[in-house]
Amino acid sequence: MGIDVTDEGPMTKDVEIMLGSPKKAVIKMAGPITVAIFASSINGLIDAAWISGLGPNALSAIGLLFPLFFITVGVSSGISVGASAAIARHIGAGSKDNAERTASAALTLSVVTALIFSVSMLIIARPLMMVIGGADVIDECMDYANVLFIFATAFFINTLMSSFLRSEGSARRSMIVMVTSALLNLVLDPIFIYSSDGIFGFGLGLGMAGAALATAVSIIISTIPAFYWFFVKKDTYIRLRVGRPHFDRAISKDIFRVGIPASVEYVAISVAVLIMNMILVTTALGTETVAIYSSGWRIFNIVMIPSLAIGAAVVPICAAAYGGRDVVKAKQAFMYSLRISTITMTALAVLLYIGADIMSRMFTYTDDMEHLHGEITQFIRISCIFLPFVGFGIMSSSLFQSFGMGTKALISTTFRNFVSIPVAFVISLNGTLVDIWWGTAFMEIIGPAVVLVWCLLILRMLVRREAPGPART
Repeated sequence: MGIDVTDEGPMTKDVEIMLGSPKKAVIKMAGPITVAIFASSINGLIDAAWISGLGPNALSAIGLLFPLFFITVGVSSGISVGASAAIARHIGAGSKDNAERTASAALTLSVVTALIFSVSMLIIARPLMMVIGGADVIDECMDYANVLFIFATAFFINTLMSSFLRSEGSARRSMIVMVTSALLNLVLDPIFIYSSDGIFGFGLGLGMAGAALATAVSIIISTIPAFYWFFVKKDTYIRLRVGRPHFDRAISKDIFRVGIPASVEYVAISVAVLIMNMILVTTALGTETVAIYSSGWRIFNIVMIPSLAIGAAVVPICAAAYGGRDVVKAKQAFMYSLRISTITMTALAVLLYIGADIMSRMFTYTDDMEHLHGEITQFIRISCIFLPFVGFGIMSSSLFQSFGMGTKALISTTFRNFVSIPVAFVISLNGTLVDIWWGTAFMEIIGPAVVLVWCLLILRMLVRREAPGPART
């Protein structure tokens, strides 16, 4: 089923690829997106590695703050994912004008939402940290959190611009934006964190606040190329026009239909992490257990990048196919993505199990952290068993988003993230920390498997609905 969008302007090469062969499009987009997500994840990993040099309290603070940071990512990504899916559907349907109107509306919505979010989080961050057991490290938590939320608007705009680029198949340019941010953060972190008389012999000595400020400055600078492509060079398929009407009820509804559930997905994940942290702090070994858990998951977040990248590619590719009324093509892209994700994650799980001892050294290179080395290594090795199955949930949620089924995506993400919480709590009452790791690992397999079955049933129904009926005689 062909899709022609040339009536409203010439297609870019990236758009042609996105609308072409689904297998080729997945590979072409997943590669740059892998690099881009890796670069983004490196920001957090670099912060954790440098901050661990400030001692276990600092690393524990980062672990406790992770859910709040993830909420920031979620709210900004919610609008971005909703806009990206809507834009791609309009491109697939041949409506370039609607795609551009959606992008302009999303930009305004993102800025307004960011300002409201920033003020709200600055108010509630401190009491929330106290509630979840962060009293011992509250100063470290707030030094980082205050800077993070002051610069939240810059983070929102950066996320949205990258999303615009991916929605038109320009994964390479999106990669440039995110890689630039990571490289800058790599350089600025030690300068902002440590003082001139510290271990590096130079720096501003801002500690935790310096780590957050380095990330904020990196994000601001890395957004400049995106503004150049959209507003100066103007060689993107989508043209952002500041003078266009920004608020349109139908467009906003289309964005929020996926965007709000997508944001709530991240909030749900953050709440799940908060609850897990509370279980570990109150029933296990205290804040050091959070350091083990959060450090291990920082490794997993890096290892899972290929699957996350494939899932990110699925959204615009399947959205464009769905907008062009070609569910069969969307199914081909989904099944191919699921297959390569499973193969890739199985191979990475084996490699991580072998190299777990080396990977845990990133967080235990100081004398204060050395005693946690064995426990972090053990957590990583146990949890490797669920890695081959992570793509089941990621691909299913991505397909729901691409079809505009935001609520289904929310349900699937919430289920697979909360399913391990009751198991962890029950085990924590009488079991050991190792028992908790095994229990949660098995539930990380069951959750995505259930979600995949649900997704395949819905996809099968849509394909049957699209199939032509028997010929009339």
